[in-house]
Amino acid sequence: MMITLQINISNCSTSQNLMLQAAKEQHADVILVSELYRHPPNNGNWAVDSSGRVAVVAAGSRPIQRMWGSAVPGLVAADIGGITFISCYASPRMTVAEFEEFLNAVEIEVSAHPNVVLGGDFNAWHEAWGSARTKRKGEELLNTVEQLGLIVLNRGNTSTFTGRGIAGESVIDVTFASPSIVRYNTWEVLKSYWYSDHRYVRFSVDSSSVLGNGIQLHRHQHQLQPQQRRFHRQSPAHRRKPRWRRAGRRWKVGQFLPESFCFALEAVHFAEIARTPETLQVALSRACDVAMERVSSSTPYYQTKPQVYWWTPERAQLRELCKEASDNAHSRVDPDERAAASEIHQERRSELKRAITTGKGQLFQQQIDEVNANVYGSGYQVVTSHLRGSRTPPELDREVLERIVTDLFPDHNSFDWPMPTETSSEPYHIRPVTDLELERIADDMCSRKAPGLDGIPNIALKTAIKKHTAVFRSIYQGCFDRGEFPAHWKIQRLVLLQKPGKPPGESSSFRPLGMLNGLGKVLERLILNRLNEFLENGETSHLSPNQYGFRRGKSTVQGILRVVQAGRTAKSFNRTNGRDMRCLMVVSLDVRNAFNTASWKSIAMALRSKEVPASLQKLLQHWMTDRQLVFDTDDGPVTRNLSTGVPQGSILGPTLWNVMYDSVLDVQLPEGAEIIAFADDLLLLDPGITPEAASQRAEEAVSAVNLWMENHCLELAPAKTELVTISSKRQGNINVPVVINGVERRTTRSIRYLGVVIDNQLSWKSHVEYCTTKALRTAKALGCLMRNHSGPKCAKRRLLASVVDSILRYAAPVWHEATKNQECRRMLQRVQKHCAIKVSSAFPTVRYQTAVVLASMIPICLLVQEDARCYQRQQEAGGALSAGILRAEERINTMQSWQEEWDADASQADASRFVRWTHRVIPDIAAWHFRRHGEVNFHLSQVLSGHGFFRDDLCRMGFTPSPDCIRCTGVPETAEHAMFECPRFAEIRQKLLGEANTDAITPETLQFHLLQSQEKWSRIAEAAKQITSALQRDWNEERARLAVSSTLSPSHPVGPSDRNQVIAARRERRNARRRERRAREREAQQQNPSLVFSASSEATEGRESAHPERREQVRPQRRIRQHMPQQKEVVELSDVTQYATAISEDVYSSNPIQGGLTAAESAVATETEISSR
Repeated sequence: MMITLQINISNCSTSQNLMLQAAKEQHADVILVSELYRHPPNNGNWAVDSSGRVAVVAAGSRPIQRMWGSAVPGLVAADIGGITFISCYASPRMTVAEFEEFLNAVEIEVSAHPNVVLGGDFNAWHEAWGSARTKRKGEELLNTVEQLGLIVLNRGNTSTFTGRGIAGESVIDVTFASPSIVRYNTWEVLKSYWYSDHRYVRFSVDSSSVLGNGIQLHRHQHQLQPQQRRFHRQSPAHRRKPRWRRAGRRWKVGQFLPESFCFALEAVHFAEIARTPETLQVALSRACDVAMERVSSSTPYYQTKPQVYWWTPERAQLRELCKEASDNAHSRVDPDERAAASEIHQERRSELKRAITTGKGQLFQQQIDEVNANVYGSGYQVVTSHLRGSRTPPELDREVLERIVTDLFPDHNSFDWPMPTETSSEPYHIRPVTDLELERIADDMCSRKAPGLDGIPNIALKTAIKKHTAVFRSIYQGCFDRGEFPAHWKIQRLVLLQKPGKPPGESSSFRPLGMLNGLGKVLERLILNRLNEFLENGETSHLSPNQYGFRRGKSTVQGILRVVQAGRTAKSFNRTNGRDMRCLMVVSLDVRNAFNTASWKSIAMALRSKEVPASLQKLLQHWMTDRQLVFDTDDGPVTRNLSTGVPQGSILGPTLWNVMYDSVLDVQLPEGAEIIAFADDLLLLDPGITPEAASQRAEEAVSAVNLWMENHCLELAPAKTELVTISSKRQGNINVPVVINGVERRTTRSIRYLGVVIDNQLSWKSHVEYCTTKALRTAKALGCLMRNHSGPKCAKRRLLASVVDSILRYAAPVWHEATKNQECRRMLQRVQKHCAIKVSSAFPTVRYQTAVVLASMIPICLLVQEDARCYQRQQEAGGALSAGILRAEERINTMQSWQEEWDADASQADASRFVRWTHRVIPDIAAWHFRRHGEVNFHLSQVLSGHGFFRDDLCRMGFTPSPDCIRCTGVPETAEHAMFECPRFAEIRQKLLGEANTDAITPETLQFHLLQSQEKWSRIAEAAKQITSALQRDWNEERARLAVSSTLSPSHPVGPSDRNQVIAARRERRNARRRERRAREREAQQQNPSLVFSASSEATEGRESAHPERREQVRPQRRIRQHMPQQKEVVELSDVTQYATAISEDVYSSNPIQGGLTAAESAVATETEISSR
């Protein structure tokens, strides 16, 4: 049974908030929403139409299995629990013809599904669903649903619309359903108050009668007569779905304490019991039972939380008061009494709205305050949830899951494993397991990783390994000696993760993860260490150098640089001579479901061909055989045998994939072609003299790769293939066709490879646009945690801003040359400025150079260049130098460059006075950046930047008519004046800044005193706070006076006149600066006349001499087009002048208004007349 709510929330935010609480209280599985306010972004539990007006919401434990949209707005469909829910909204402004077109779209959607629930606000009246009368739209709607075989669920004549304005109560929210899923007499109108002018509709449908293949298991309720149906009202406790049992066990990790767990190990006699892999797992499970409570293996179908996070009893009481006021207003007959009751109702509604808004704000403020204690805690998770997508309930339908598992984990035919043999004359000895190796593995284990079926947390396993290292060493060494991998460590628990932006229900929309037991992962790590020692022994590598994924000493940057190097070689040929390969076609190939379809036979043959030691081959063979996959369904856990693939989540999987995939990198390719790989991502580099020749070579290379794929049970995905042609040619590189497995793909301007956008000119502008767009979304999300008057300290804010910097700096050694481009620099600086403003709590008008100084954030362009220098030096040294030492040396160079730029910006002739002021108070960048104390806040940043509530800055922005101080006539109120000169704040300066002392603080010594001690910093910051707060209060009072004056004197408003004066003063200052700059330029030109004019070329002189003649030809043509817009005859060029002259004479002679005018007035009148015609 699925409980469904249906509501029109009237495009109201408060009503939408209460809708989520209503779903909790009613234990709703599905919500059909009309007139939606706003859907949450990147939320997989919401299916929204193209107009954003209707939605189907999965509110319970069942996910959206599929969703369908329509070109017609106001219509959306989604599959939940095997039933198709369709939400509709038809505007009352629709004409009958438009309503019929809307019903046609509804009919198309409904007829495509066997089990349908159709509901929404149709704004159609018919007596069949309780309306007082029948109208044309209602008849059309009823005819449509009858043809579709749907049943009207509405019962009674209770109004679903309570009225708005002149519109009275009515029944316009209607529900229809297929007979096979109807639960009769469950449809009801709820009388609760939920802020909307529509009432909630609640009904149930029978999901147990629906299977994935559409077979009906109904109890024949639809065959009963209406008088034979009985209505049984069930309590919420009886409306629960039967509990389902999950596979495996779990413990409450929050209760874990290392000391308690060590005591538990001793209490269960761990060292005596743990002798074999089986008893080892039993002993650890017993210790976990002693130290922690178990998590229940069954879960009720509805959410465990009975209310949304912001709901409180006080708000519930306000809702009841609103309901009483609403009922009172509707019961009044007298117009005056009804108006008074409606006014009370509106007041109660406002109180409820304020209470909800305030409550949500207070809870979010609590999360902001917690950022100081935990930067990446709940606050960080909340603001970034919109970026990574919301969590969706797991799919539990057995038939759907079996279809997905079958698609993701195909069955391969059984085969005879090749006999492991020693091919070398001297056998390879596997080194024994040591205590030190186990301790290092324990240190590297992530404590927060999800466990496998045994449920043993990693934190408990780490503690046990360090406590009883000898016990674990003995057991794991026994596995190596026997060449066996324990069977219960080969069982993996399946977790399906929904890919962001992918349609639900498709097998390719999920990323399958195999959750393995931690004990088995430790053994996998021991095997991997020995396998890597053989494959990457330092002398000779058994893997291709063109494989850059999952290997020590290899990275994505190296793989991308290999592509860039080949592209630069192609671009180096500027002119074609019939021999140079000046066109490089880059083909990015995608392997469909790569890791899950890796052939075990291919892996075994690859291990044998690479002469892996026989003992390791035997152990790996045992690791791959008899593997099992367990996944949870609503019928209980289901086990499936695996015959292929390497688990995504295992330790050995990536390396075994590289071993099998290595031979594709040795495929015979056309001459000059090259292939590189990063894990399963293949990239073909096909050079050619022309784009067409490169395309032909690419097709041959893809055919060779595809043949290898077929021989190894893999398959390419042609639809995901991306192509780009890098060439010095400016034309002909786009839309070059390449046929891949019968599918034609064409080259584009750019492709994205390993997170970097590579365009056809290697300009990197496309990549900078991509990464800045991505980083700016993250910066805006994190900015919600960094408010001016609250939030984390400056150091914690810099840590949050480093998340954005890491997005910008990804693969910086590849595209660092883009920092030389002015447009790319601006894009990068715009993102970092957004973060720097939040970190320093400065005004948005602060310049980028000042903002990064205040925030102690190194300019992003300098960081990118530093990353490139570090990478280059590290590659040249071959790993001989420490990365930390290289970074420290290059950071010194970066700080020197930053200081030079800072000095140069302040010393420019046209430098802003605010930049000069900040440079005056913070001249030493290194000392400021590497300080050990001091937090820049909202008040101190105003003093240091000059941007704030100073009248000089407010006047510049047009908020005050004069920049002068209100106390000191004729003196601009700048940061220097307010902080160090104005007599209004003399007492503050004397108390906190020591103005009367010999070493009084001045702008030149401000940085010295700030960095002297934490006490000095605190005193200066407090002085800045008191001064800027006083200035802010003055500004607020002035704004209030201006508002009152404007209200009291509407005929003589103060605001607009002052505004005009401010604008005029601002323009005058701007013009003065321009005049000064032009004067300086003229002076420079007089000193060096050669800079004024340069000798023109012959071509330039020819163009300039042709300008007058061309002008005489264009003017008559323009005049003809103005006066004869409808004329289609072609006028010869020789007749243009004549024709234009005739038109002008006709215009002049037919204008009687021009008599008695002067020559100038006549010319103006003529021009006006011509323009009007």
